[in-house]
Amino acid sequence: MTVEIASFDAAIREAVAAYHCDGVVCLRKAASPEWLAVIEQGIDLALSGASADLDVVQKAGDKGRFSFSSQAWRQVEPFRRFIFESPLPDLCWPFLESSSLTLFYDFLLIKEGGSNSAATPWHQDQAYYPLTGAKIINCWTALDPIPLETALRFHKGSHAAGILYQASNFEKPSDDYKHLRRERPPIPDIDADDDAVILTTAMEPGDMLIWNAHTFHAAPGNHLNQRRAALSVNWTGDDVRYEDVPSLETYRDATLRTGDRIEGEKFPMVRSG
Repeated sequence: MTVEIASFDAAIREAVAAYHCDGVVCLRKAASPEWLAVIEQGIDLALSGASADLDVVQKAGDKGRFSFSSQAWRQVEPFRRFIFESPLPDLCWPFLESSSLTLFYDFLLIKEGGSNSAATPWHQDQAYYPLTGAKIINCWTALDPIPLETALRFHKGSHAAGILYQASNFEKPSDDYKHLRRERPPIPDIDADDDAVILTTAMEPGDMLIWNAHTFHAAPGNHLNQRRAALSVNWTGDDVRYEDVPSLETYRDATLRTGDRIEGEKFPMVRSG
């Protein structure tokens, strides 16, 4: 069964409650046109070589490319401005119910029109992280109109049990992920589960999805003739600790040891009190 994601006009109490119940919520018009223009300036810089971590993939048979970049805020000034100077931190902080708000990383993703093969399999964000704790959120801002055909899909309530499953291999879902944690259970077949409630929604530029890092989600490729871009910013709260296990460099910090709080030059604390 597929139903609409609960949507709100601001980070009000009802939105936080819906997030905790469903594992995802949508904030409409969370980013103003002025801040969206700043993000677009950042995209131009990132795609021109300013981002130190940029991948551009075009799969055989696809007309469009799939581009993505992590931790670009450290080199791309417009992204830094959006993350630190816009209303974004204060919109996101209440969802963590935390005494602090720490920036984990930003992630730019662009599925050009015709990137049909750029599908994202079912996965949990936290399955890839060298982190423990429950207060980790992804705040995903749409930069283009996103119709239901290319919208994200979420398994309602899949965060609630606090169980981490094995990480999915995005490039080839039938193969094991390179940092697979075999002690974790395999990803369930969500599409074959008749009892699973799938949440989705169409989005307009500036709308923001906020979801828990334990929430299962997926997305199709982009078969339309229009860009489908978003900038996600991932935050951690006061219960999150570092776990020194194999993971992508984006998520690692050589100055941290297992049990340390996620805080430092790479992962700055943005709010506290």
